[in-house]
Amino acid sequence: MIIDPMSVWQRPLSRFTWALLFALLISACSDHHHHADSHEHELPTREITHFTDTAELFLEFQPLIAGERTALVAHFTRLADYRPIEQGHLDVVLSGGGEPMERFRIEAQRAPGIFRPTIAPRADGERELRLVLSIDEQEITHELGTITVHASKSDARRARHPSASTGEIGLYKEQQWRSDFAVAPVQRQPLRNSVSAPARVRAAANGEFVVTAVVSGSVRAVGDFPALGDPVEKGQVLANLVPRTGEGIDHASLDAEQRAARTALELAQATLARVEQLHERGAVSTQHLEEARAEQELAQARLRSAELRLAQLGSEDGGALELLAPLDGIIARVPVAHGAAVDAGSHLFHIVDPRELWLEVLVSEADAGRLDSPSGAAFELPGVAEPMTVNVGDNAQLVGVGSMIDPVSRSLPVIFALQAPDPRLKVNQRVQARIYTGQSREALSIPASAVIQDGGEPVVYVMVSGESFSRRPVRLGARDGDRFEVLEGLAEGERIVSKGAMQVRLAAATPDAMGHGHAH
Repeated sequence: MIIDPMSVWQRPLSRFTWALLFALLISACSDHHHHADSHEHELPTREITHFTDTAELFLEFQPLIAGERTALVAHFTRLADYRPIEQGHLDVVLSGGGEPMERFRIEAQRAPGIFRPTIAPRADGERELRLVLSIDEQEITHELGTITVHASKSDARRARHPSASTGEIGLYKEQQWRSDFAVAPVQRQPLRNSVSAPARVRAAANGEFVVTAVVSGSVRAVGDFPALGDPVEKGQVLANLVPRTGEGIDHASLDAEQRAARTALELAQATLARVEQLHERGAVSTQHLEEARAEQELAQARLRSAELRLAQLGSEDGGALELLAPLDGIIARVPVAHGAAVDAGSHLFHIVDPRELWLEVLVSEADAGRLDSPSGAAFELPGVAEPMTVNVGDNAQLVGVGSMIDPVSRSLPVIFALQAPDPRLKVNQRVQARIYTGQSREALSIPASAVIQDGGEPVVYVMVSGESFSRRPVRLGARDGDRFEVLEGLAEGERIVSKGAMQVRLAAATPDAMGHGHAH
């Protein structure tokens, strides 16, 4: 007989049918509760994260039971590049507790960086757990402390197990290994004291020159007229200057000017030497000595100017004067064009040598007393993520520290010569810098790469266990190169994500997308 199911539901249900349906519902609920109770008696999985100087171990296992086989999952990460350790064999060692040592060897990995040993301890009680990864002649030993080997499953269920340390964000080891990822400890280390000050990038003292018109006339091209950014060599003819009718200049007068400037410099040098001797005997004041030094520097500058004026003329050809490049460099500014009429003293070509630039930091009068022996500076450029650092003895030299406060800006100049400067730096660029005073102190710090801005506040991600992390707002202090001082939010010894913080943030925002691919 064929029963139409629609006809059954279209007929009124009998009392028996209602009773049967209710019984089935009660039975289903009972089965559900029984299933939930069985989960309550499942043994919890324990996690241990342990570091040596070279490796990280993340271990997962259920409570060990004497005579029972228990699977462990061990992940080994090389700290040098935070990639899986793909070689070697593993020994799981149980010792202590008055029982013989037990060793379980696993020759092959389940997957790159992952061992899955199955061990069956013979003795119960408190035992020391040690994992030893052997790679060729090297051994990496992880001493994991005391664990309990239970006598039976019922004992294991009744025991109080350490609560798992888990963060709110999960990221599997396989996902960490496939990305640019790393963790680093929060630690105390020397940080350099610094003060904030405005600064500007400028050419070195002998690294720029403005070619000027020594007489009134017109500028004429010689071949291609120099353009912005063109490279030039010392002695290269830039253009010709044709003097106006009735005006001229002779090399003899410029030569006489150069000889006079040289004589003035020799006199200033002799005067300075005499004043220094008198100052050593206490016969003259320090101010008198500084004035003699300033006069000597001024005379030296006048001689250089006279030499360059003479050199830039080149030869005369039909009344035209050759304008020569006085140094190797690039054309930084050309305020004139071919055929332009210019007056004597007009700027024609500004040449800069970009191979050495100076950073001039203007330290305020209030902070000048904190300077000891400036060891460098750091500053940010708009559009550049990482700050630029200047370290004396590394990529810079200290040119000098001013000996007097500028009467207008009320600041003290400190100048660093940048070696092989970043090509993104431009002459006359203004930045806000932090100049290191030459003094240091011990402070809690973390890598700057660990910090991200989340909702306008600095945040780091703390490793709670090998595959779980917690978001932690922090309050930061001074920055020293690639490290931030930590004032609040972290404790010494905690480990934070130093590379890949944005990946952890993405895992927090889209846990489903990040939660695939576990190879256990």
